[in-house]
Amino acid sequence: MALYPLNRKQKLIFYYNMVSMTLWFCCFMRLLILLPLVGRKFLPAGIADFFHVVSVFPLVGVVLISMLNGSVYSWDTFWALLDALRMVWLCYGVIFPHPKIAKHTSYSFLISSWCILKFIDTGYHAFKTKTRTSPLWLFWLHHHHFFVTFFASCISEMILIFLSLKFITNYWHDLLIRGCILAYVPVGYFFFGHLLNRKATKYNTVIEKRNRGRVLNQELPRVQ
Repeated sequence: MALYPLNRKQKLIFYYNMVSMTLWFCCFMRLLILLPLVGRKFLPAGIADFFHVVSVFPLVGVVLISMLNGSVYSWDTFWALLDALRMVWLCYGVIFPHPKIAKHTSYSFLISSWCILKFIDTGYHAFKTKTRTSPLWLFWLHHHHFFVTFFASCISEMILIFLSLKFITNYWHDLLIRGCILAYVPVGYFFFGHLLNRKATKYNTVIEKRNRGRVLNQELPRVQ
């Protein structure tokens, strides 16, 4: 695969994805090291601060890419922004004020699912920015990991939000959190539909063209 020269905007996007990929990988490795050593009850003391800072990076990425690309808005941008805001809110609006809930097993699953999800996605985008394409296995992972990571993260998040209700004394705050839990179902349904549609348009279409190219002995379209 050829390595293409990058302009200033592409360099910023490439470096952002490389840094993010490295941080998510380090976070996942720290989880794998600490969890067997200290157990889930003492895990937050060794990983929470680092994990919560890394969780801000998706929001930084959405803002950075939106600024570099100008006023170009799409459903992809909308869902990326909503997803990034959700991650920041969960870490600093739910877990940080109520650290005891991080001792629950769902916190470990949350870290695992987010780290795997973001490591794959940022690695894919970094590779694609530098080479204009990606290996077929990475292309496949980028468009299929959500079948596991979406449900793992969604269930973990709902459990942690539900556990935080025990520590909330304000009536309106309690009502807001309960509303957020209920909103997970319809919002998750539409978000999952968006992921399926993205897979159909950006993965299935390319694979179908490649298969037709093999049958007709034509040049295969590049994996995007």
